[in-house]
Parts: sequence; structure tokens; C-alpha cells
Amino acid sequence: METTAIFDQSKQEFIINSPTVASHKYWITNGACHANQAIVFAQTIVNGKNEGINAFVVQIREKDMKASPGVYIEDMGHKMSLNGVDNAKLSFNNVRIARECMLNRLCDVTTDGKLVSDIKKKSARFFKVTDRLLSGRLCIASMTLASCKRTLHTAIRYSQQRLAVGESGESDTPIMSYQLQ
Repeated sequence: METTAIFDQSKQEFIINSPTVASHKYWITNGACHANQAIVFAQTIVNGKNEGINAFVVQIREKDMKASPGVYIEDMGHKMSLNGVDNAKLSFNNVRIARECMLNRLCDVTTDGKLVSDIKKKSARFFKVTDRLLSGRLCIASMTLASCKRTLHTAIRYSQQRLAVGESGESDTPIMSYQLQ
């Protein structure tokens, strides 16, 4: 996670930056055409100290649907499935957001520039924030694996039973017997 949210105490704002390709946000749902705001996870820097990853609400488009200043939006292009979802790649260059745009249920930055949280470990805060997101993604991955397993099982059974023309010139050879299968 290389995106940063640096707290500027004098202006009571966070400055969001994604300085490297690895810090860009990929596959943001509805980001390419429709979303006005996005939840951005970033390393939170307060008074020069990295306080761990937190979530921020960032405006990515203006009312006229053009990208907000400092926000770069790129459509992820054609996909093999679910092409109706307009996924995007987002990057940020010195995008300023109000201090109140930090999702602060688990931790917050006070006006005097102090991070406050009941959860002391940075990693524990991150896992608490992303718990539902991660569990949802794990469920999607599990369902995808189950679907692939079922599809392969069906294809293999079909290949074992479906007869094609063999060496005898008759339809007596299972498709599974062919090298290319």
C-alpha cells in the first residue's frame, strides 16, 4: 500500500498521493464513468509519522463529471465478463480533502494533529477497517473456485463419454483420448 494521506495541520486537510504505479487503484467499480466519490485506502502520515492504513472519502469527479483536480481516471477497458461494470484505474496527485473525510469509526486525527484510536496496533486497525471487504472478496474467490471445479468436472465427464471418429473410422473413441483434449 503506497498511497499516502499526509495530514496538513495548518489547513486541516489530508493530501492524497499515489506516487508510483503500484500505488494506483485498480478495478474501482463504477470509477470509469459514473462514480463521483471513492473510498481510498492510504498510509496515514501525521506529523511525519506513519500511523498505518486508513480509509478516506475522496471526490474523484466534479458536478460536470470531469475528473477532480489531481485525479487521473482511466477506464480498465473491455473485460471477458461483466462488461457492464465500468471499472477504472485511479491515481492521485496532491489531492486535498478535508480532515473530516477520514472514515473515523476506529481512529481519527484531531485538529491539533494527533491520531487517536482505541486500537493501538496499526495492523489491527487496518484489519478491522477491511474486515468486511476482505471477507466479501474471500467469498467471491471461493465461489469462483467452486464454479471452476464444477465446470471442469462437467467438461471432463463429457469428454470421457462423447464418442468421436477414431482409427476404425467409426464413432467409437472418446474425445478424452485425443491428445489435444
